[in-house]
Amino acid sequence: MTIMPTLTTEMLQHKAGAKSFWRGLGYRDSVVELRVLRRHVSAKVVGADEYAVELAWRESQLAGECSCPYGEQGFFCKHLVAVGLVLLDRGHAVPPADAEDVELRLHLRTLPHEQLVDLLYQQAGRDRSLYERIYGSAEAGEPAHGVEERGHVR
Repeated sequence: MTIMPTLTTEMLQHKAGAKSFWRGLGYRDSVVELRVLRRHVSAKVVGADEYAVELAWRESQLAGECSCPYGEQGFFCKHLVAVGLVLLDRGHAVPPADAEDVELRLHLRTLPHEQLVDLLYQQAGRDRSLYERIYGSAEAGEPAHGVEERGHVR
């Protein structure tokens, strides 16, 4: 298991730069719907518009996504800073990337087989790595697609 660094104000300032960090200080009261999930934090921040924000660890680095114009260009914006500061104020942390998502696993078990196949098919069409993993499992002794097994066509 990779050890994740701890979220700090210094880390937020380093990621965002001085200007976005100082602007983010004024947006703490604009953070709504803050949710600490199993593998990331999501929130809405109300500014000139309402923005969707996510913070997560990726390869031991703090990463953020925001739907604001500056965030969509790949920058660590004031909205991300505000969410990080609210997390710190409330004593929360950004969860580790490798945390097991028990709730997701349980929910997936409730979905019908065909719905799971459709979801996996759609995602594999966009994710080459997943596509290769699916075909890699067939090479490891799994029946090939189109082969009938237990009354189902794969």
